[in-house]
Amino acid sequence: MGLENFVEAFRDEQLLRALLNTLKFTILTVPATLLITLTLALLAEKVRKGSRIYQVMFALPMAVSMSSAVMIFQLLMNPTIGMFNYITGLDLNWFGDETYALTGIAIISVWMSIGFSFLFLLAALRNVPQELLESAEMEGSGYMQKLFRIKLPLISPTLFFLLCTDLIGSLLVFGPVSILTKGGPMGATETMVYWMYTEAFEKGKYGYGSAIAVIIFFIVMIFTLITFAYEKKGVHYT
Repeated sequence: MGLENFVEAFRDEQLLRALLNTLKFTILTVPATLLITLTLALLAEKVRKGSRIYQVMFALPMAVSMSSAVMIFQLLMNPTIGMFNYITGLDLNWFGDETYALTGIAIISVWMSIGFSFLFLLAALRNVPQELLESAEMEGSGYMQKLFRIKLPLISPTLFFLLCTDLIGSLLVFGPVSILTKGGPMGATETMVYWMYTEAFEKGKYGYGSAIAVIIFFIVMIFTLITFAYEKKGVHYT
């Protein structure tokens, strides 16, 4: 019976759809989260008067629960009364259109991840030895040279850690989908974990759901191992 569940899972068309949705979500969220949080950390790197205020603002998403954040963004991205469409000049039904629903979920997830990643990157940037930066500046290095030749290599272990955690978190996304779209519309936001949840706990097919969970485990493991394969090429430990 156990092997039959695996055979059925690989024959199920939902496997490919859920896997593609999960990969699309990961591609949307992981680079965006790292880029945005790195930019914010660079802006907040120097201690200035009033810097604690915007540091708290950048880290604030950590203090907001997932359900609260989802409900807030549901109002902000409402197609008729939402501020998001009004400010950007767009006319999109973010969570009701299968073309944009996954992007809407990704926007929420990126915002929720900002606080955690920001704190790690800010701490890493402030631990870069000032002697190296001052020496580079005395030799005529500009800001971009110091950034790419000194700061980024020295904080690469932190970037690698955040890449791994964001990658795993994106591949296992469940909360926003469960609260907001229930995998819809037309299965556009049905991810691997949500598919497993519906099969096991809504349809009562626990054996089938367990088989899907094992498949998810191996997918996450493969992507994590691929990430670690490039660790030695891009990560510099001091």
